[in-house]
Amino acid sequence: MEELISHAKNKANVVLFSPRRYGKTSLVKRVQNELSEPGIVTLYIDFFGVNSVEDVAARSASRLYSFCHKDNSLLKKAMRLLSSWRPVIRPDPEYGLSLTVESIAGKRGMALLEDVLLGFGRFIKEHQIGFHIVIDEFQEIAKLRESLQIEGMMRSHIQTHRNASYFFVGSRRRILSEIFNERKRPFYRSAINYPLAPLPVDEAAAFIVEQFRHGGKNCPQEIAKRVAERVRGYPYYIQRVPYSIFEISGKKISEDDYTRGFIKTITEERPVYEAMLQVLAPQQIKLLSSLAEEPTDKPYSAGYMAKYNLGSIGGVQGAIKKLIDLDYIEKVNGVLQVVDPLFSIWLRHLKGGI
Repeated sequence: MEELISHAKNKANVVLFSPRRYGKTSLVKRVQNELSEPGIVTLYIDFFGVNSVEDVAARSASRLYSFCHKDNSLLKKAMRLLSSWRPVIRPDPEYGLSLTVESIAGKRGMALLEDVLLGFGRFIKEHQIGFHIVIDEFQEIAKLRESLQIEGMMRSHIQTHRNASYFFVGSRRRILSEIFNERKRPFYRSAINYPLAPLPVDEAAAFIVEQFRHGGKNCPQEIAKRVAERVRGYPYYIQRVPYSIFEISGKKISEDDYTRGFIKTITEERPVYEAMLQVLAPQQIKLLSSLAEEPTDKPYSAGYMAKYNLGSIGGVQGAIKKLIDLDYIEKVNGVLQVVDPLFSIWLRHLKGGI
């Protein structure tokens, strides 16, 4: 929090990345809550599932209008500066009202995106206190046919936004790394790389013990530490697994509670894991299962490939690339392993073990 707030106040750009469910979105929203107090304009734009250049432009314009619509003078300024878009407020059965945008200038594609970026630039220049803009799941633009054009246009405008800090957030770490660290890409070395590390085991264990205490239960330190170690400091599971243990336990947590809590968690998470497998080919699933069973620094060795019936070296190479691109596997100290520790346990559990 301290480091990210400092970067934001210094108008530095940051690329923040970690595996899924590490708490990136919660973290940057807390950062923005802290920044909003001194009057900095904070915008949160989500690119998840973005499907076109127009969608990129619309989401960006919509977020600026959403910030401005409660202040009539700011809304008038936004309408003047974002001349290609008009805000549309409609009744919403869940939230009362929803704000969207519609294009009105007849422009499309890159011309529409450029209009938005020009409007942002003028708005940022006029607001002397400063801007902080989070673009979540930024790597989604890489799926679009015009991705390099989008990167180039965004970089050319963002580098002129002297009064703003941009946080580019995402979980597809390989793709984000390519966007910001490949020499030929427009965003090359334009942001501080900020990977989120796993939670420290001892601090995570102390947190688990304290949460059980608040709930009127006693969790031995050694069990809390084993949970933290087994989930490899993964923030989501630091909370998720102890919650399952809490639900099925008595006043004092036992070894049996520990085991049943893990089984309960992976059972309830099964739909998520099954959905992850559905996008994979059989060869990729086979490699993923082998790495869950036995992480390795020699995936191409004859012994490893024969042991898990992995087929050809070429097939394994293709599967590794696909699984890394999806952020399902990663290399840690030269060893390939499954990123999500509970997903790995579930894959082993399918074979009858935990």
